[in-house]
Amino acid sequence: MAKKVHSVSVKGLLEVDFNNGIGVITEVTKDNEIPYNFFDIINEFNGKSVSIVIKEEQDIEPIKE
Repeated sequence: MAKKVHSVSVKGLLEVDFNNGIGVITEVTKDNEIPYNFFDIINEFNGKSVSIVIKEEQDIEPIKE
């Protein structure tokens, strides 16, 4: 069966203040820092069947010889 997929992809620093209802993802490029409202993004999917993946990337040190 054919499918239509609606997705959003943002890579950046997530800062959430649940007490004040604030969530911001700040994407950092070589020229800018671009903030996105995390809760506005999530609200686009409210009431729909979703799959959610949250991934953290960290640099690791190589073996020193």
